[in-house]
Amino acid sequence: MTTLLVFGADSLVGSWFVEHTAHRVQAAGPVDPRPLLPRVERFELLDLRQPGGARSLIAGSPAEAVINFAAITDVDGAERERPPEPSLAAGAAFSLNALAPEEIARACAETGRPLVHLSTDFVFDGRSGPYDEREEPAPFSPQVSWYGWTKGEGERRLRAAHPRATVLRIAYPYRARFPGREDFARRWVALRAAGRLPPMFADQTFTPTWIPDVAAAIEALLARPEGGTFHAASPEPTTPLEFATRLFSQLDGRAVELPGGSMEQFLRRPGATPRPRRGGLKVGQLLARGVRLTAWHEGIARFLEEGGAR
Repeated sequence: MTTLLVFGADSLVGSWFVEHTAHRVQAAGPVDPRPLLPRVERFELLDLRQPGGARSLIAGSPAEAVINFAAITDVDGAERERPPEPSLAAGAAFSLNALAPEEIARACAETGRPLVHLSTDFVFDGRSGPYDEREEPAPFSPQVSWYGWTKGEGERRLRAAHPRATVLRIAYPYRARFPGREDFARRWVALRAAGRLPPMFADQTFTPTWIPDVAAAIEALLARPEGGTFHAASPEPTTPLEFATRLFSQLDGRAVELPGGSMEQFLRRPGATPRPRRGGLKVGQLLARGVRLTAWHEGIARFLEEGGAR
């Protein structure tokens, strides 16, 4: 059993890992997660947006490895911080998504600790996906959201500071239940119940990530901390329309027809935040390590079995 220092333990993805890992967990962040996650043995109050705190904490921590789930993931909110050029980068998303991973990575390199850092398919421009693990994050451009660019910049800075760190990219994570934060699947269920489900995009490619797979991937990466880039997502791509149609057909016990929408048209609207249209992730590296990843249609079945529609 290893002691882990976890940033973002109370997040949608991080909380699942903390709930199910056999390792001892120490957490650090702006909010104490122990009322939600009693398995956390120790908590340190820390704002990762303030420089120096993470480096000092890691230097004095007894943890053998570090995992960073912390990020600002509000894509539209982050876009409001977007500068005209990256040299003017500032704000909360840049601090937490780009500068904090660099500081964490440098501290882990200095103390010889393995690091697993969570990233996203939004680092790509979404014009030629699904993307494999060798693809580099896209440069600053109108096709990449500010959220996506800050996460890609976080990857670049982290690798420079700690070449043996591990980057684990995920895409549209979802799980059956979590009181702290919504995901796309539970949001769609809630919108449909309220009669407000919008047309589902038929021209967007994505590979949604079943969150328990992330925990399994991290366990495998901790067992062989060799560094590199890995993807945890559905091995098969789908579209929002296909995913939602299968979800609600299984939920209703009958064939359901949903109106289709166009992401291409959506992105043409004034002020629309860029999002990957032909996105998604290829997952060959984790499959080669023997990690089984849940296809999107299997994820729907598990989502409903575990009460995701309640």
